[in-house]
Amino acid sequence: MKTLSVADAARSLGACVERVYTRKESFAIAKLGVPYALLVPAAPTGCDSHELAADLANAKLTAEDRRQLAAAVRKGRKALKPLKNPWG
Repeated sequence: MKTLSVADAARSLGACVERVYTRKESFAIAKLGVPYALLVPAAPTGCDSHELAADLANAKLTAEDRRQLAAAVRKGRKALKPLKNPWG
């Protein structure tokens, strides 16, 4: 999380808000080095399956990390309830 002084935040509030919205960045606003407020995205940040796949494709995982990830995905799939047809 980046830290901005109150003066810098006041000068560039519009740009900061735009970065929070578009890039999902967060800022701590500090006065004399003491954090007074946080500027964070309103919606929780997360990723969809396509973003996760892209991130994993670029990750440098060891063979053990890959095995553990695969085991966690299998365990998660087993925990899911089957989908129900709402029309039938």
